[in-house]
Amino acid sequence: MNPLRSVSEAKGALRSVRVVDLTRVWAGPLGTRILADFGADVIKISDPRIPLATMGRVNNKLNRNKKNIGLRLDTETGRNTLFELISISDIVIENFRPRVMRNLKLTYDVISQINPAIIMCSMPGYGLNGPYSEYPAFGSTAEAISGINSMIGYQVNKPLQTGLSYADPISGLNSVSLVMAMLRKRILTGQGSHVELALADSPIGTLGEFFVAASAGSGNASILSNKHEYISPHGAYKTQGEDNWITIAIETDEEWEKLVSMIGDERLKSRSLKHTVDRKNNEAIVDSCISEWARRMNRDDAMKLLQANQIAAGAVLNNLEVLENEHLNERHFFSLLTEKKYGEQKYDGQSIPGHKKPKPDWFPMNELGESTDDILNSLLGKKHDETSIYYQENQTLVEDEKPN
Repeated sequence: MNPLRSVSEAKGALRSVRVVDLTRVWAGPLGTRILADFGADVIKISDPRIPLATMGRVNNKLNRNKKNIGLRLDTETGRNTLFELISISDIVIENFRPRVMRNLKLTYDVISQINPAIIMCSMPGYGLNGPYSEYPAFGSTAEAISGINSMIGYQVNKPLQTGLSYADPISGLNSVSLVMAMLRKRILTGQGSHVELALADSPIGTLGEFFVAASAGSGNASILSNKHEYISPHGAYKTQGEDNWITIAIETDEEWEKLVSMIGDERLKSRSLKHTVDRKNNEAIVDSCISEWARRMNRDDAMKLLQANQIAAGAVLNNLEVLENEHLNERHFFSLLTEKKYGEQKYDGQSIPGHKKPKPDWFPMNELGESTDDILNSLLGKKHDETSIYYQENQTLVEDEKPN
């Protein structure tokens, strides 16, 4: 770990780790945000000519707890400043197309000469080599090429996207595991590493059983919508009110008996529905009876009643309802951050339990170049004449480059 950073400067399990963050969009920034939430000193490198967009708050939610410095990597001063940061850091993470780092002469061969112990994590869309390696990629296109979109939806001829660009969050989480493994390796060997994590590979790694089925001759996975291949009932049922739904899943015949007793519909007591295979063969009748019951019920009351009877059920919440959810708020899941532009805002917290940086120490997204003086003066020890040269070449949004 970096001896130049005092443990007393910050809190969290990763308080002695420094990360140079060259990532953008979602997958990379999510990974570095998780590291920052656990106390790592994450320094986000931004092009000073490009503002950090706040539309949709994507940058706001993904760049909390990070410092920000504006660096032009196509200038000598910008590159030299980056190299100085790399020399006192533990990790560099980037998610450009491979040619970008080659063109900037920022490959692992170059930066490992500056810091042989550095861990570099590259997160290109389709990998550092191969016929697709220079293709641009987003989470939505990466999840499509993994085969996921062909397996979800309601109609065979209309594949659906997941809605959350599944490849992005999975890759972000995988990057944390990968970086932590490489940190462990460095402790054991004293050596740095260059690791590759393709955006499109991460979702493929979650589909193992379907590849096994295909190799065994079972053919393509079928479109199940909200149904399950074997068990019944399994689905979403409309409750009282506008667009209020509840999900129910019955795995055993014992759970079925509890549901039948609770609903009290005589049709469900038929011996022809007693066992799972029978219910699956008569699923339309089962769903019709449950739907009639659900439409008379308050959504949240129905969920609690079902759960009280040891039946797996969940209210289908929209994003605003999630923010107000009693369970998540009781567990203090969310984070309240006060932003200069928007005031106090409520964001998702950290879903991985452990030794995080205490939430009172969390801070909102730094604006472009907000930490520049602190990084140049306090961290790199630059004097006034040196910083003046930096600002001449790395001005943040000079007037003739500001967007209209």
